[in-house]
Amino acid sequence: MRACYQRIRATFLVIALALPVMVAAAEQTWTVNFKDSDIQEVIKFIAEATGKTIVIDPKVRGQVKVISEKPVNSKELYGLFLSILDVHGFTAVENGEVVRIVPNRDARSLPIPSADSGPDDNDAYMTQVIQLENISAAKLLPVLRPLVPQHGHISAYDPSNAIIVTDTRANINRLLDVVKQIDKAAVISTELVELRYAQADAIVKVIQQLEKPDAQRGNGNAPVTVVADTRINGVLINGDDMQRERIKMLIRRLDRPQITNSNVRVVYLKYAKADQVAEVLNGVLQNMQKLEQAEGGNSNTGSRNQIKASVQADEDTNAILITADGDTLQSLMVLVESLDIRRAQVLVEAIIVELSSSDAAELGIEWMYRDDNAGFGSSANDAANDMGVIGSIGASGFGDDDTALVNLAQGLAGIPGQVFGIGHLGQSTDMLAVLKLLKANGATNILSTPSLLTTDNHEAEISVGKNVPFVTGSYTSTGSGSSNPTNPFNTVERKDVGILLTVTPHVNDGDTVVMDIAQEISSVDETAAQSNGIVTNQRKINTQVMAASGEIIVLGGLIQDDVSTFERKVPLLGDIPILGNLFKSQSKNTAKTNLMVFIRASVVPDDEMLIGATSEKYRHIRERLIDQRNNTNLITSPDDIPMLPEWEEQLRRVQSRYEYGEEAVEETPAEAGE
Repeated sequence: MRACYQRIRATFLVIALALPVMVAAAEQTWTVNFKDSDIQEVIKFIAEATGKTIVIDPKVRGQVKVISEKPVNSKELYGLFLSILDVHGFTAVENGEVVRIVPNRDARSLPIPSADSGPDDNDAYMTQVIQLENISAAKLLPVLRPLVPQHGHISAYDPSNAIIVTDTRANINRLLDVVKQIDKAAVISTELVELRYAQADAIVKVIQQLEKPDAQRGNGNAPVTVVADTRINGVLINGDDMQRERIKMLIRRLDRPQITNSNVRVVYLKYAKADQVAEVLNGVLQNMQKLEQAEGGNSNTGSRNQIKASVQADEDTNAILITADGDTLQSLMVLVESLDIRRAQVLVEAIIVELSSSDAAELGIEWMYRDDNAGFGSSANDAANDMGVIGSIGASGFGDDDTALVNLAQGLAGIPGQVFGIGHLGQSTDMLAVLKLLKANGATNILSTPSLLTTDNHEAEISVGKNVPFVTGSYTSTGSGSSNPTNPFNTVERKDVGILLTVTPHVNDGDTVVMDIAQEISSVDETAAQSNGIVTNQRKINTQVMAASGEIIVLGGLIQDDVSTFERKVPLLGDIPILGNLFKSQSKNTAKTNLMVFIRASVVPDDEMLIGATSEKYRHIRERLIDQRNNTNLITSPDDIPMLPEWEEQLRRVQSRYEYGEEAVEETPAEAGE
């Protein structure tokens, strides 16, 4: 041994610490330091130092590095050697006087000694049988498995309720400590679990079937006891903590609402209408039945569809009743969820305008007469105004000779068009004939500004006008009296005359809106002959347009001509042939009206945007009321004009009424002119 030690020491000095250095001390102790020494050389040295016969597996390769300052004896040296092997993934398996050095993963297949007969070294590979007393080996195995390395082995043997472990002695000792803490006598107690849906006796039967004692499982576990308490519909559990928790978890999974075997379902809809959904589902059912008949024939139809599927609507509760077998019922339920969705709304704002271009031409002679007191005249300027051209002159009188021309000039200066005349100004009488040529232009007339809010694919209509009776027929009946009087009868049909706007929006992907628009403006023609009934003027627009949400589109081009002729004359003198033209005036008005419709459709997907659109209209009306209060006169008081509250205050009131009732809201006077 001394010669071996001297040889290793000499080698270490030559290769600069490349091989192990062993410093021999008294009583056969060594101070071990290895620096990148080949593991094969280290094994040879251990065999010589301990006197053991060592067989090295060809797979054993590697370099060893150990730093130590404490001397060790022979037994401690062998324990250090086993630690070196474990660090490098190898182990020593003793079989009698022979020690095998093999990789850890191959050690399980070798005849490994038991813990009782094996070496006492902590890194020695061995097999230990752990006998359990209070806990089942099968239940403890999942707890211990993560504590065993991959090259080790652990398994449960249920007949004897034992755990078998193959690993190093150090790790086996650790597992024994863990098992000692777990495998204690369990505290038996009783716990009551109340059920919500299931019946207690039914739950107990299921648990007892699952917890039947098995002879092959041994006596490692005391059986758990479950008893049904039908008075309170509960289950009594008697066992240790783990048993009770396991049974309670099982009860929670079983105590659920029972899936009914009924083939009838009642579905309450949130957004869609029950009758419309029922119509769609019935159509789907018809197609499904036709498809089944085409695929399987009538022979399979009776067995597969013993219950005839049907869908009925209950409009009072907005619910649908579905009757079908299992597969068909589930398919229909999925369709209902897809149909019962919140649909987008569309805010349609329109401005209906008449752009009129009227030309009023008037040609005639008007006479003025003046006496010593005042002047006067007559005019044929307008059917609604008898004081036309001369009215503006004669109202102030001609005055005396000095001021007559001044007053006449001032009066004529205020007359539109071209005016000229002839006359005589004297002290007794003054006569003036005025020839007027007038042209007047019309303006724009806003007929209506409707605003409609409707859901997708639903028609919205607004109508402003009169309900006019139209005679559709007449007949007479003879009385039964002696004189046989006749009684005339007329059949009347009433129709709306005025402004009618109908819009049906269709929202596409990307907030594009397709609108079906029907616009009608009608009025009763007062100038038409009434012998055959009432005559109405009518203008219509029927079209379909597409625009992005918020865009404004214009429809128009319906032009109507209105021609009116008026004649004014001096009685008797105006009827004289030829000369009568000097004493009368004629006017002719031609008006062209062009109907224009401006429409904007905005998609309202949620309540937030709906509130924003409503608040805009609300604030506009409130601003108009504030302007009216600010522009009151001495006769009208600002308090006579009602005032809407602020929009935020109005929302608070509505919400308070909805939550607490009207009596919980204090009415505060609105402030005007803010």
